[in-house]
Amino acid sequence: MGLTRVVEQRKCRGTDAFLVAALLLLVPGLATAQGNVAKPRIAAQVDESTVTVLRGNLHPLARPQYDQGKVDPSFKLERISMMFQPTAAQQADLDGLLAAQQNPTSSSFHQWLTPEQYADRFGLAQSDLNKVTAWLQSQGFDIVEIPRSRNWIVFNGTAAQVESALHSEVRSYTERKDVLREFR
Repeated sequence: MGLTRVVEQRKCRGTDAFLVAALLLLVPGLATAQGNVAKPRIAAQVDESTVTVLRGNLHPLARPQYDQGKVDPSFKLERISMMFQPTAAQQADLDGLLAAQQNPTSSSFHQWLTPEQYADRFGLAQSDLNKVTAWLQSQGFDIVEIPRSRNWIVFNGTAAQVESALHSEVRSYTERKDVLREFR
């Protein structure tokens, strides 16, 4: 199965852009938590011709009366966060582990995981993370941070890069003296 980019309609507040699942390339049903190891979910390269829009994620103040228009294409967006959804099996496994860790009769009671153990069990497979990172870099983004949990990536780029790669406009909104930047 190919890879589909999902573009989220999301707000961006100043340079602290928060793009949740903007590139949620993963179909949750493709992996399981068998063996408690994250299985690769990305079977192909990004298909630039296939885009899915996520709706309903706009900030409540991103309203037409506050719209100041698109930001300059060179506007720098820093610390854009791309978060990855666990598979249904991973989420069920995590829910079970959390319950067991809190149950005094469980052998998992207070047996905490290291970030690496969490990543291996509930995060993105390293091969998938490498593909997403390579795609972001090929679009001109700078990778800032990849946590040990492997469930999100932080990157920097410009409004032009976001618009081109993620098919999302970056707009400026103002209300009172606050300025809100948002992806649409």
